[in-house]
Amino acid sequence: MNKIKTSIRNYWDWRSSSYGVDADKSAAIADQWQIIVHQMVKGAPGKRALDIGTGTGQLAVYLARAGFDVTAIDISAAMIAEARKHAADQRLQIEFSTGDAEALDFADRTFDVIVSRNLLWTLPRPHQALMEWRRVLKPGGRLMLSDGYWMNTTWKRVHRLFFKMVKSRGRNGGRVSLHFFRAYAGLQKRLPLYEGVSLDTAVDLLQTARFQAVTPYDTDRLSVHPYGATAVKNGFPPFFIASATR
Repeated sequence: MNKIKTSIRNYWDWRSSSYGVDADKSAAIADQWQIIVHQMVKGAPGKRALDIGTGTGQLAVYLARAGFDVTAIDISAAMIAEARKHAADQRLQIEFSTGDAEALDFADRTFDVIVSRNLLWTLPRPHQALMEWRRVLKPGGRLMLSDGYWMNTTWKRVHRLFFKMVKSRGRNGGRVSLHFFRAYAGLQKRLPLYEGVSLDTAVDLLQTARFQAVTPYDTDRLSVHPYGATAVKNGFPPFFIASATR
């Protein structure tokens, strides 16, 4: 593993213990994401699914509840450990393992569904990743992708980071910001989507990777904001959800 990915892995290993799950925000948010996932993968040719960048296993759990045979990968072994605990609590059988989103250890045309949330922004080679995802997807298979324009501007917000640390008095939010700064400050120029991903950029990337029928999800119709009331109050950056087929 190269130095860039080692640094990314180390940050998410540290973050795993405080990352939480959708239900930590509210049951309504967890239900909202589950509905979205089920809608976006509807019509897939079969029931074998891959969750890339699974984190604590949220999308993998939603797919398993819908009857899919789920494999889920993440670069962080600590995240995978948390995901296994979460799936066990839900009494679901999901195959979790560490893996590289840009170099998948699966044969061509293995999966009917691929899902990924909030991963594309932190990849050194997002185009390579999407080409890999298409490679392991069966013809007619469905991809669900979600990300956002997070406005990650590390060096431009040093003063805000200091203010947040003082205000939080060392509580979790301030510690997360500090660790994020330390982990990503030296990586931002190596990550082409570091500041975030707009829907237009995502559509261009998907089409360049030869995905078909790229379709945005109308997030205005969501009954609850999938990142919580705090996100709305604080002017949460725009995010998108989109589907595509191979």
